[in-house]
Amino acid sequence: MASSPSDIQNENASVMPKKNLKSTKDHAYDLDWINQTNARSFLPSDRHILKKPITDHGCQKRLSKYNGIVNRMTPAQVDEELQKRQLSTNGEIEIRRLRLKHYYKAQVTLGGENPLKMIEQHFEFIAVIDFEATCNHNQGNSFPHEIIEFPIVLIDVRQQMIVDKFQSYCRPTIKPILSDFCTELTGIEQHQVDAAPTFPEVLRNVENWLNERQLLSSNKRKCGFATDGPWDFAKFLRLQCGFNSIPYPRWAKKWINVRKEFSNFYSVQRCGIGKMLQNLGLVFDGRHHSGLDDSINIARIAIELIKDGCVLLLNDGIRAADPKFIDLNSVSDELHNLNDHEPTPGNENLVVYDE
Repeated sequence: MASSPSDIQNENASVMPKKNLKSTKDHAYDLDWINQTNARSFLPSDRHILKKPITDHGCQKRLSKYNGIVNRMTPAQVDEELQKRQLSTNGEIEIRRLRLKHYYKAQVTLGGENPLKMIEQHFEFIAVIDFEATCNHNQGNSFPHEIIEFPIVLIDVRQQMIVDKFQSYCRPTIKPILSDFCTELTGIEQHQVDAAPTFPEVLRNVENWLNERQLLSSNKRKCGFATDGPWDFAKFLRLQCGFNSIPYPRWAKKWINVRKEFSNFYSVQRCGIGKMLQNLGLVFDGRHHSGLDDSINIARIAIELIKDGCVLLLNDGIRAADPKFIDLNSVSDELHNLNDHEPTPGNENLVVYDE
């Protein structure tokens, strides 16, 4: 049975505190007063509030009761409550229910008329990267995937919008002729890579672009890098650096795995870009398997996460004993065996970079 709007209003009235208070172990602070002073900097940070479990028993009971009310709402009632809070009504119904629950969790914890605006994000900027690499229809495990497109889409987290882009094609050197399958899949044509610089030069151009925007500064909260899953950095970038005998970039050792974060935040199974957009009520903009277009759409997903109160943190990185990470010690062996018909077996002695 669906709850009536009056039930929702009564529930909101019963759970909202009379004052905008923040409690610690020993003290309670009136945030309305603190906002008028310089005292806020001395309070514990709440920027990761939606990632922390609620430990206060009273808050737990209120959240549980409210979640039950949201679960019993009809889709129309969910949308009505979202509209009252100026939240998006896009997406599948379970996503919309969770959006309302996340809002209420922030409201109970932080107070205020717009609690999601009070959540402090960890990074000022997020740089989304989605490589395209050489491929073939009947490729084996030893196929030398070379990066042929290096895009970056830059999100200003505070503005919740894309503010800059970088794109460069890369000229492959191990298998310089693109397969018909690769061109059909990515839309990248032979003349585009023939006229492009090789990967080491592209990587230098990338880092110059990042440095011009001070995104590789010593401030670790300036910029975080994001990908759809682990493969772009853990496989393709590591493999490419091995092919070219250049150091793996330090800034790519840890990253935001958007696919993982999306699954955790919205309580859905991990899925690709198209399905994540569908869950959010959005459609893919551009061409599938274009590195730049894929990056733009991953950025759109990240922005929706931010709008819904998700704090995007580094949640993936280079680590040992995981078969999805490439062993750079085996790269030279793979190059010598490119013409073999048998796939190269996986090597368990995975490289780990010092932090």
